[in-house]
Amino acid sequence: MAVVFVLWLREVKKYLRSRVQIVASLGGPLMYLGVLGFGLGPVFQRAGEGSYLQFMAPGVIGMAVLFTAMFSGIAMLWDRQFGFLKETLVAPVPRVDPLTYGVDGMRGLLIGSGSAHFGVAFDVAVLLAVGVVFVAAGAARFSKIEA
Repeated sequence: MAVVFVLWLREVKKYLRSRVQIVASLGGPLMYLGVLGFGLGPVFQRAGEGSYLQFMAPGVIGMAVLFTAMFSGIAMLWDRQFGFLKETLVAPVPRVDPLTYGVDGMRGLLIGSGSAHFGVAFDVAVLLAVGVVFVAAGAARFSKIEA
């Protein structure tokens, strides 16, 4: 768990040091919500469809997540360029992450089953097991909310 914390802390420090990334990740959504949301809000309400901010907020949040993922992907390319990516790939930080099995299974299906590190059948089994656990946990939480 300490390895995950160190990697998270590294990313947070890189984010806070990059003013361009801060402006891009916060400025864009604020501009869309502020300028378009408040500027076009009265027009949208006049059309009788409710609040424009409620309509725009999910899309703006999705866009912010997309851009954050894009910046993380670019950061991964830089890590690869300087050799840091090799150090993170040998960490024990991936066997716990279900995304590892999803990517490995997709690699096996698209390139060939010989390229899958764990094996496509094992990857599918892990993803199904994780899916069942999360659906069961969600159903249990939902039933507590409803009761």
